[in-house]
Amino acid sequence: MRPTKLFRTSSFRLTLIFAGLFATLVLILFGVIYWLAADYASEDEKTEIGIEFSAIEDEAKLAGYDHLPQIIADHLRERNDIRAVYLLSDRNGRKIAGNAPEMAPRVGDMKLDLKLDGKKRNIRAQGFYLANGDYLLLGQDAYSFHEMKELIARAFGVGAAATLFAAVLGGILMSRGVLGRIEMVSRTSRAIIAGDLSRRVPLGGTDDEFDDLAASVNAMLDRIQDLMERMQQVSSDIAHDLRTPLTRLRQRLERARRHAGDDAAFHRVLDSSIADVDAILETFGALLRIAQIEAGGKAAPLGEVDLSALVADLVEDFRPGAEDRAQTFDAEIAPTVAILGDRELLTQMLVNLLDNAVRHAPPGAHIRVTLDRASGFATLVVADDGPGIPIGEREKVFRPFYRLESSRTTQGSGLGLSLVAAIVKQHGAKIGLDDNEPGLRVTVAFPPYQAAGFVPPISLPDLRKAS
Repeated sequence: MRPTKLFRTSSFRLTLIFAGLFATLVLILFGVIYWLAADYASEDEKTEIGIEFSAIEDEAKLAGYDHLPQIIADHLRERNDIRAVYLLSDRNGRKIAGNAPEMAPRVGDMKLDLKLDGKKRNIRAQGFYLANGDYLLLGQDAYSFHEMKELIARAFGVGAAATLFAAVLGGILMSRGVLGRIEMVSRTSRAIIAGDLSRRVPLGGTDDEFDDLAASVNAMLDRIQDLMERMQQVSSDIAHDLRTPLTRLRQRLERARRHAGDDAAFHRVLDSSIADVDAILETFGALLRIAQIEAGGKAAPLGEVDLSALVADLVEDFRPGAEDRAQTFDAEIAPTVAILGDRELLTQMLVNLLDNAVRHAPPGAHIRVTLDRASGFATLVVADDGPGIPIGEREKVFRPFYRLESSRTTQGSGLGLSLVAAIVKQHGAKIGLDDNEPGLRVTVAFPPYQAAGFVPPISLPDLRKAS
């Protein structure tokens, strides 16, 4: 990873911004603490000098002001460790006692540069007049005061430098980690662009937001790959299944142009051609409908559908056709079974299921439709005792244009169950094909629905079994 790329990352720039902000706050904190500490030390020195002056004056009152030189000498000896400064002068400014050089009397706080013990020192002091008229200067070397301020400055300087270093280092490490995860997504994207649709973004196993993003991207890629494979399959199936009716239509029209000798023959050819065109248009309409449903399109907003009434009406519509084929048509429908769905799509699904049962079951077959509610699921079953579907073919019949060999002699495009599967998926339901011993049993389980609204199930039963 190039350093220039690392320094251009948003995470690194954000780290620098926060580091700068934090450093600014540290400097402000340093200024406040420095000012408070210096002010506190200065006031403490003033208080200490005031206490020392009171003590000296009290001792002088008790022992007599004539003993002031001795009192000053005693105090100077006791406070030599802090480099105390004393000067006792008479009212004319002549030095009487102390370790400070003679100077003009001055009352109040003052800062002095005095030469003590052969060294020039910075002194913080106060001047007082005693009751007998003498002048007393009390102070101490400001070395400790300056050392304290330097110590605070060094501490904050080292702390600020360490903070900035840690922030920059953390920004580099964090940026490298972020860039590494992003680079994995980029590599996967480039591989997919190059044509490898099987590539997926690897998960880090940390269960963080990057893993969530990777899982979402992988789910999206799975969906895209599935749609691409379906599109390729559908394109191949369209080319294969529509070639025959289109070729037949063209041949019929060609024969009519050459050989139709009267209007009746010509009209018969036109009728047959129109029927072929209608079948082709119906195929394209079904394909478009499947595409719309799988893309999330809905014919109408979802609403409460009385599935019991809908199934009962359609069973009555199909019963005459079944009786014409000498088939028996039984129904056992539980009342007031409602689901949340699209009534038009559900009608299309039921029509396809019932039409398949009637059309593919032989004359004399028994067809049974049941609808009930078990464990909260609305379960629809369409069963017949016809030829059924072999176990190995049950998953394939949901693919567009797939037809069993036994069904190729009957009318149809092979899109009926594909449309049913799309509608079932649109409603969050599950569909399964089972052996009716003999025949086929189609089971559709819809999610629980209450009057207050749709209640998505934790897990619908897996009905699409091969047994």
